[in-house]
Amino acid sequence: MLKTLTRGTPLLAFALLSIYLLSGCSGPPDEQAAATSEVSDSQTQQPVSSGIDFFHGSFEDALALAEEESKKVFVDVYTTWCGPCIVMQETVFKEAEVGEYFNARFVNLKLDAESEDQDGPELSARYDIGVYPTYLILDSSGSELSRATSAMPGEQFIAMFSQMLGESEPTFATMKARYDAGERSQDFVQRFLMDAIVELSLRQRPEDDMELLMAHYEEFDQYKQMAQDYFELRPYEQLINSVDAQLIFYYKDKTARGDELIEFVLEHYEEFLEVSSDAAMSQLVLNATWYSALDAAQNGNANYTSYIEPLESGPLSRVADYERSRDPSSNLLPERLRDRLEALYLEAINDWDGLFDKYRKRFELSPDDTPAASYSSASRTLLASESDEHREYAVKWGRQAFEMDSSDPFIAATYMSALSAVGRAEDAAAVADSFREGMSNSEADMEKLELFSRITPVVGDTSAVSATTVEEESP
Repeated sequence: MLKTLTRGTPLLAFALLSIYLLSGCSGPPDEQAAATSEVSDSQTQQPVSSGIDFFHGSFEDALALAEEESKKVFVDVYTTWCGPCIVMQETVFKEAEVGEYFNARFVNLKLDAESEDQDGPELSARYDIGVYPTYLILDSSGSELSRATSAMPGEQFIAMFSQMLGESEPTFATMKARYDAGERSQDFVQRFLMDAIVELSLRQRPEDDMELLMAHYEEFDQYKQMAQDYFELRPYEQLINSVDAQLIFYYKDKTARGDELIEFVLEHYEEFLEVSSDAAMSQLVLNATWYSALDAAQNGNANYTSYIEPLESGPLSRVADYERSRDPSSNLLPERLRDRLEALYLEAINDWDGLFDKYRKRFELSPDDTPAASYSSASRTLLASESDEHREYAVKWGRQAFEMDSSDPFIAATYMSALSAVGRAEDAAAVADSFREGMSNSEADMEKLELFSRITPVVGDTSAVSATTVEEESP
């Protein structure tokens, strides 16, 4: 899953690929670590009944402990909105066998890429994190030894790290040769597709080269087609098992409602839940809901609400109940989906007065709880209206967002566009200067400056930020 643009690289790649790649994500309460200056007994790994023991302390202290214990460092780089991250943290990381393997070899650290308390943006920039989750193996000096991505079952996760550490040899090339030679037995193809998850997770994605990045995702699409062929050759009832449930979760992720297999899974949700987990199944259903409703709303189809309704009553309401218990502020809850998609629907049918009233009522009702990104999104959207009043509010809300967060390149670019749209080019240039002056020499800020220069090639070019609107439209 590619990160959103305020989160680091690959910045250009995200802007071009986000609609295709960005999953509907929200996150569980993460385990915020208290950073301290020296290693103590209270900072060492906290004992739990099973699963990976994650270190509670700073990144530097994790490195120090690794040197003291002659271990490597495993870093789970995640975000709270990343669906695969949620699944791994709530299922695989808690498995006893996974914990036994990782605790013996690593000092384990969770790194929220967006947490300033953990220096997440700076560390993400340092290690050029472009996909979530990303798993890093570091030595005690902080040098990267290997990395991988993606969610997968515990057995595959251990096998992948065994390959990364040189403890075992990869088998994928042999399996691929057998597949290419025409072997198609059910058990073999199932194992081959599971091996492919590990292989693709180990591939380095050349996110600074768009041509090579596109080639990577074209290859991924080939494996998705192989999986689709496998699914179609089996009675769907036979897919209700733990391995095939994982294959569906991986290869059918981001698939909208209407797909035959997705509809089968939703109709047999309880049965699939018995062989999978609430975390995995809820993400599959919520993503299917989001992409279906999003497509309808953006195309001006008032029936977008029909995709949300199953989450509010009936068997699939369990999905919303689980999501609400996991994260009461999740963007994937039905009521929040309705609110956000209504705005997209009103925009699609050019009901600017209705959209303006919606924004104004929302901001007036909860001004203290409105994040900067919401003001910026409203500002950017209303720039398409020809109403002078709407554009005046676009400037007002753009300014509000910039005053709240002057370090976000999207917010700065949106405010500049609003100013330029009302003929205030000099003020827009002043915003650009203010944004640049607020940047430090850190790697994270250097990435923001690079992004800012890409999305604002000309002050006042409102189209420069048009490719970024998906950032706040995605769960």
